[in-house]
Amino acid sequence: MEGTIIQQGRFTSTGEAVELQIRSDVDWMEVYNLTQWSTQQTPGRGVKFFWQRGLSSGEGFEYTKADGGDALQAEFASSGAFTLLDTSGSPLDTLNATVTAISTASPPVVSNSGTNGLSAGDVVRITNVSGAQQLGGIDFTVGNNTLTSGTFSLDYMAQLGGAGTTGSWRKIKWQPQFYPRHRYISAITQASSAVITLTVTHGYTAGQAVRIKVPSAYGMTEMNELVGNITAVSTANNTITVDIDSSAFTAFAFPATGAVPFTPALVVPIGETADGTYANNLDDATDNVSFIGMELGAGIDGPAGSSSDVIYWRAGKSFSVSNS
Repeated sequence: MEGTIIQQGRFTSTGEAVELQIRSDVDWMEVYNLTQWSTQQTPGRGVKFFWQRGLSSGEGFEYTKADGGDALQAEFASSGAFTLLDTSGSPLDTLNATVTAISTASPPVVSNSGTNGLSAGDVVRITNVSGAQQLGGIDFTVGNNTLTSGTFSLDYMAQLGGAGTTGSWRKIKWQPQFYPRHRYISAITQASSAVITLTVTHGYTAGQAVRIKVPSAYGMTEMNELVGNITAVSTANNTITVDIDSSAFTAFAFPATGAVPFTPALVVPIGETADGTYANNLDDATDNVSFIGMELGAGIDGPAGSSSDVIYWRAGKSFSVSNS
């Protein structure tokens, strides 16, 4: 017996790329932009998109309206369309040896040769940048502060004491498999309830228990290996507040390039406050959130559309069952 499993849905675009979880896996996908289907704009917008297994990452077929009209013209998108996701695999994308500078602005801004193809909120790992070796191997959320084809900000990184020059970066395609994740630290305040800034959008919630690791290169060694509960989070500043009094601790300072090699400072989730009879305080540190799905690129020529566009989608997976 043969057949096709079809899933479908709709969403309203925020103007950003969208990740859709498709439980059956996917062999083909169709996307329709309802909002732009019934409008005429200049420049013309993409209104119908198609993907089939075998296309490379980012590729897709597209029908775009002509400028100011309803006539459709067929195009092939080589990037910014469909990207098949399986987040149980390696998250590392291609290494790009294109860094030409990292500034001493607050936050630091990376300059790259060529076109980086990044979107605001992407995660990037920095590698072997001359003059900024302290950033090597650390992941950063990028582009919310500054983003062009040739620049991207390290949004929650402390200001550097010296500029970086040449080096490499790579995009982290998806988050690690288990939630909540360990995160690198860029700053810790001296306060009755310490406020910790993380380099990547953290996703933590109040009530989670974490262990703080602060090697000697960062100065605040009194914080090392302490366990605290998260009492508050700030999504705007990408911080967590913990019930640890750091007011008398040595000041935290992100190491300079000359301190390399050193072990990065980390927040490591260890569980959550057990507030139920059968609560297991390890559950919240062992949640497998990997999935199979599709990332839709955004914009006037992307299947995720522009802000407020209403998007419909269908995805199919073929199957066969032996009768023997």
